[in-house]
Amino acid sequence: MTALTASVSFPDQPGLRDRQKARRRDEIIAAAKDLFTKSGIDATTMADIAAAAEVSAPTVFNYFGSKDGILIAMITEGTLAAREGDRALHWRDGTDLTGLIALLFRRVSTRTLEIAGKRVWRYAEAAAIRHPETDLAREYNAVSNALVLVITEFFADLDLTLRAGRDCAPEYLAGLFHDLWMPCFIQLITHEGQTLAQHSAILHDRIAPLVDLLFTDDCITNPRRRDTRA
Repeated sequence: MTALTASVSFPDQPGLRDRQKARRRDEIIAAAKDLFTKSGIDATTMADIAAAAEVSAPTVFNYFGSKDGILIAMITEGTLAAREGDRALHWRDGTDLTGLIALLFRRVSTRTLEIAGKRVWRYAEAAAIRHPETDLAREYNAVSNALVLVITEFFADLDLTLRAGRDCAPEYLAGLFHDLWMPCFIQLITHEGQTLAQHSAILHDRIAPLVDLLFTDDCITNPRRRDTRA
């Protein structure tokens, strides 16, 4: 009985050491985020991050390996949490289709800047273009692809009618509106003075003509959720 009891483990219940490591990891990411925003990524050293997190520099290297490793964790974990937390917010009663789409992308932009500041996203965007073979570039692209999937889910949940009278795949609509949003987001992160309110107004002005071109008047004015009951 003693041997049997000793062999039982509870892998879903992290011990004190695991919780301490997770907390230390979060503290390092938080310290790095603050320094990246204030000083820029290039000007921030691993030693700076260690000092801000009140740990040793080797500890930071052991957890993440490099500044890019910290960035990957920051972007990956932040965007995952935002995607999961915002799914229930895609629908808002009494809002027209243009408003629903604009709110979706406004929320994406807002959450993105909550994860990291404009300087960080400028760095990540440029790094992905300059060095597409790096882990950071691959993760940045993976995050973009995951965002398109979320937008696809948004359109798949709606009962949409096109003016052309044809069906249109949610994947196609997701790519179309994502490609419309991206230049607006690049403009947001490259202009320090541009606010989210200004960005939202620009988004709405870009989205509205495309919505009017694609969808019927009734679909725009009275959007409906798709009936998924079997």
